[in-house]
Amino acid sequence: MYTNILLPTDGLGKCKFGTCHGVLLAKNLGAKVTAVCVTEKLSGQEILKIYNPHVLIGTSAGTVAQASMKNAEDLHKEFAGKALEVAEKMCAENGVKCEKVHLAGESPTDGILKVAKEKSCDLIFISTHGNPGLMGTLFGTVVSKILSRSSTPVLVHHCGGPG
Repeated sequence: MYTNILLPTDGLGKCKFGTCHGVLLAKNLGAKVTAVCVTEKLSGQEILKIYNPHVLIGTSAGTVAQASMKNAEDLHKEFAGKALEVAEKMCAENGVKCEKVHLAGESPTDGILKVAKEKSCDLIFISTHGNPGLMGTLFGTVVSKILSRSSTPVLVHHCGGPG
């Protein structure tokens, strides 16, 4: 039925529990996992901290700011690498083929939908803790946005597991 399951992950806390369930589903279906970690663009506040206009005086300040920006991007890349390692390890332990994808500079919703299309995934398995907070209530959660915009079937997993 499903042969390529997209598994968005951040590799943290309860998400690991959801990742485990996604991998077990893939194993039982004989499907491949496409694990994706989407890291967003740096926020305006993050950029202002790096490129503080009050500090940027002279060419050396610009060089320092560029190095700081590179460092922030490297931290996003390292975070994604660790998150994807969690999924890859779970897949290996269960004999499931895993393709890792890190997509930088996208919103989580846009990134997940983009990878699902580009990698021809036939199911998106996404976990939620079910507590959207104020921002999620006002603007919609990643899960609600994916459910409303995806042309690929979506399976939502409530990760009420340990952690």
